[in-house]
Amino acid sequence: MISDLYKRREKLGYVILFLLLLVFIGWLIFQTPETQREWLELAFFLLPLGFAVSIIMISRSHYNKVKEVNIPNSQRSITELNHVVIKKDAGIIPRLLLFEKNGEFIGMLKPINTPWWLYPLYMFSEEATLMFPQSYGFESSDGKTLFTFNKRGWLKQVKLSIYDPNNIKLGTYIQEELKALFNIKGKIINEKNENVLVIEASGFSGDFKWYDVEGKQWARFYNGLFPHEYTKIFRDSQNDIVELSDQLEEKDKIRLLSVIGYLFMTRIKQ
Repeated sequence: MISDLYKRREKLGYVILFLLLLVFIGWLIFQTPETQREWLELAFFLLPLGFAVSIIMISRSHYNKVKEVNIPNSQRSITELNHVVIKKDAGIIPRLLLFEKNGEFIGMLKPINTPWWLYPLYMFSEEATLMFPQSYGFESSDGKTLFTFNKRGWLKQVKLSIYDPNNIKLGTYIQEELKALFNIKGKIINEKNENVLVIEASGFSGDFKWYDVEGKQWARFYNGLFPHEYTKIFRDSQNDIVELSDQLEEKDKIRLLSVIGYLFMTRIKQ
């Protein structure tokens, strides 16, 4: 799984490099520099080219380190856990990979039933696809879909309709999108149309601690190195770790995980 992640990052680096080279060559053909200053200004293109090359080289290096490492699948359902480690996959289609802190793979959150016309948009801008309705599903390590949610709305308000594995609606998450740039605010409503949790988080960092009306903590986010024996695999970046209350009912945990998945799928800081 992790070796696949780095392989996709490497391929993505090649795609970026190819597109940048096309732009660079096109610029040389149609806007050929005539003076020394213009040639120096053209050196600006070397920065993004170097960035793309660095993605390829680093990803290849990490791939060679981990290609023989076998990360086991978790034997527990995500609704049984009191923590998840979240890593955003590298690729055209956005996906979240979820792990236990001991390194075992829990599953992934990914778009499902994606309209064909959205795929070209993913290639150009993942952010642009957020304007359109989309469905997401969490698939466990053994390939079972444990919950899904449908996202509707964009500019003024976002609404997630959350469903269990039998497609029975468990509730709704409503977020005022205009306020989401700096401070994310929303609320989770259960199937009885009752407010169960108020959501607040930072739009830049994703920092949060969420408490219900009784003052009980439902979830806490912190950012750090992967605290397990596979730390050397993940040390290239900070890892998002979410602690979940072990006092939550399964329905509440599904509602909570759906909201967390959506926020991390769309957060500003990736």
